[in-house]
Amino acid sequence: MSGKTFISESVFVDIAKEAMRKVEEVYKQEKKGGLAGFTRMFVDRFTPQISVKKTDPAEFEETAGSVAFEVKISVVYGVKIPEVADKAREKIISDVETLTGYSVEKVDIVVERVIKPEEIQEEKAEQKTED
Repeated sequence: MSGKTFISESVFVDIAKEAMRKVEEVYKQEKKGGLAGFTRMFVDRFTPQISVKKTDPAEFEETAGSVAFEVKISVVYGVKIPEVADKAREKIISDVETLTGYSVEKVDIVVERVIKPEEIQEEKAEQKTED
């Protein structure tokens, strides 16, 4: 059987977002709305922003292509940022390579914001008044 499989950049973004949901210390959004402690609070404005640069295989190459990511995240105050970044990077690489066959060249993590516990309490209060 012949032919090539190409995967859209949006698929890589979706896979990376799913991987990030598995990293407890990263602030992210959850559509269901329940709260389970500081690191499991999900707020729209803290959702990771993910961009992808994809290289598809050349016409006669047998291998899959490669991708590179830039992931902008917010973390909860008090976490060890290098450890969180490593955990997020490893999870994205693992999921993307396993699910797509593409190799991951790099995952740059940009920590844009540190969320303090009092901000979490404010968001919690705002959500209750909206419900």
